[in-house]
Amino acid sequence: MRFPNALVLFISSVVAASAILLVAFSRTVSLDLFPELLLFILLIIAASYLIVQDPAGYVVSSATTLFYAVIYLFTPITAFFVVALGYAIGNTLPRSWVTWRASFNGAQMGLSALLGSLVYRALGGDPGAPSLASQLLPSLLGPLTHHIANNFFVGFFISEVRRVPFLRTWVSFVREFLWSNLLSIPTALLIAVLYARVHHVFVLAFLVSLPFQRWAIKLYLGERNTYTKVMESLVQACELSLPHTKGHARRVADLSLAVGRELGLIERDIELIEYAALLHDVGMIGFDDILAAQSVYEDKRRLIDEHVRVGSEIVSELPRGEIGEMVLNHHAAFSASAGKGNRTVRHVSIGARIIALAEEVDSRLHGLFPYVEPHSPESVKQFVVGSRGSVFDPRVVDAFLRVVPRGESTGVVGLEAEETPTVVLEGGGKA
Repeated sequence: MRFPNALVLFISSVVAASAILLVAFSRTVSLDLFPELLLFILLIIAASYLIVQDPAGYVVSSATTLFYAVIYLFTPITAFFVVALGYAIGNTLPRSWVTWRASFNGAQMGLSALLGSLVYRALGGDPGAPSLASQLLPSLLGPLTHHIANNFFVGFFISEVRRVPFLRTWVSFVREFLWSNLLSIPTALLIAVLYARVHHVFVLAFLVSLPFQRWAIKLYLGERNTYTKVMESLVQACELSLPHTKGHARRVADLSLAVGRELGLIERDIELIEYAALLHDVGMIGFDDILAAQSVYEDKRRLIDEHVRVGSEIVSELPRGEIGEMVLNHHAAFSASAGKGNRTVRHVSIGARIIALAEEVDSRLHGLFPYVEPHSPESVKQFVVGSRGSVFDPRVVDAFLRVVPRGESTGVVGLEAEETPTVVLEGGGKA
């Protein structure tokens, strides 16, 4: 995959800045604590190595807790050295990354730890302080700085690869992984306090707990994988019942994902939108005879109303209720003035509005129900623009027009998926 020049410059700058920083301040690294530093480096390697792949594409590990403990315990440049080295090695072992990936990921995580440590110490942070109450603010803001910085580096990388707005991507990642990272703070603080006040050996308790943490993560993700397989089975059942719609659900999901990311939605919401888009026509199962007969308009209108209701009831059995709402409302117009009986925007989520546009676009392009013949891409685009503010949410229309290939008046309106090199947000995953 060929990177944009701006991204090549960014990666090179981050790695070069890290190398210069380490060389310039190498004498300030606390090498007198080498056994302790080596212990933390080995622990970070182990935690980064024992990753679990999320079915949604994320990478989950327990290394975040160690990053925060290092921020609490060591000077900024020492924290940079420990985190960068341990993380680069730990991520290289299981993934066989090439040099630039290991260097960039280690550098950006090390810089994030350095900034976090600077903030922590500037606010008077000290795990050995007699009053723990005085440590609450620095103990919170140090890791929070690391979180924001890490997401800055990864957000820029992803925005360039996917060609989406940087600020929206950055804010989306910060929001998406905030709570999972903040939940690591109590454990990190406990490790730091025991390490500083009792004995260094207490840090080894983290190593003992690693297999159990990995088992718990795999158990959780295994449930999600089962959940995903159930949805895939429903989509396949729908396509078997209506073979002429094969690929429709996936295309609608892909376009919905592109529009959702363009709008800067958080990854959790985008994931739910993808699930709902894949299942949006599951209520069509059993109505193939009506579709084949090309019934009169009243029957088609009834079918539209009926299939969203049936589909919503089917997916309501899934744990995430938002999916049922999106399936129920994916034919709802943005404005009640667009037609009698349509639901108003007050009752329709942004996910349902995105799927409504994506479903209409793909149905027109491929001549699917309620259309008989395929429409040209240009006419579809004109319809979408003309329906802005009435049938479709203006924000969704604007995002759609931005993700449509620039200057393309014929051909497929959707986006081709590209493989994205792995860059990790700790506590969250691959972006």
